[in-house]
Amino acid sequence: MTVQMQPAGPDGVVERGPELVEALPSRFRGLVVEVGQVGQLTTALFKSAVTRPTGYWADTLEEMYGLLRFCYISVLLCVGGFCFLIGNYAYNILTLVGAPNRLGFFFVFATAREIAPFCTGMAVAGVMGTAMTAGLGARKVREELDALKVLGMDVVRTLVLPRVLAITIMTVAFNLVGIAIGVVLAALAGCAIGIVSYGAFFDIFLANMTAPELGGTIIKTMLIGLFIGIVCAQKGLNSKGGAEGVGRAVNQAVVLCFAAVWIFNFIVNAVLLGLNPDMLINR
Repeated sequence: MTVQMQPAGPDGVVERGPELVEALPSRFRGLVVEVGQVGQLTTALFKSAVTRPTGYWADTLEEMYGLLRFCYISVLLCVGGFCFLIGNYAYNILTLVGAPNRLGFFFVFATAREIAPFCTGMAVAGVMGTAMTAGLGARKVREELDALKVLGMDVVRTLVLPRVLAITIMTVAFNLVGIAIGVVLAALAGCAIGIVSYGAFFDIFLANMTAPELGGTIIKTMLIGLFIGIVCAQKGLNSKGGAEGVGRAVNQAVVLCFAAVWIFNFIVNAVLLGLNPDMLINR
């Protein structure tokens, strides 16, 4: 009887990872594989960026310019429209309770904490995230990525790292611009249309916009942008099945990113408010 020996790892330990994955039910097997692929890609990106921190910034700036061209209209419309609409609703409600001058406090947590990060994440995922997945997926199914590997090029460093960095940086930048636009439109809703003075609005807004509030929204959008970049890249790099497979990968990527925006928004807000309870004080 022939006994099949399991291959040993570099430390002499028998590796049973593939066997354990195959033993899982089919509905969980794909999830475990995809999580592992995301972890491997994240490790490769951080290792490449830290060990060799030069050589990719020119491509990153080019990708950032592309993001600015494709996303600024979506971000402006989403953030501006939501803020102006909610500004009118908030002004009417606050007027009913006799406190229309507190509109500035309302927009600290309405815009900086909720609307701007949410709308920015949705716009970036829906515009650039899908484009990134489709571009990498098309190269994958046409076997261009395999050709680049044969030529000795690092696909992760050349194609993925600049895109992930660009999405992460521009998500933070779009969020900060969105906050500024939202506050201006909220001021128009309460001051130009309503009876609140501009001085009272901005005085209360700046009094409540603390450093933890601003730092929290930056950290939140940075995590959202990083997640969008890595997940969209992973879906594109592992596309298969021709054009239909690329479309399926794009659909899966955008659904995951939309869900992640909600999850990151909730978790970061909960942690931030737990560590800084003073943020709930109406100044």
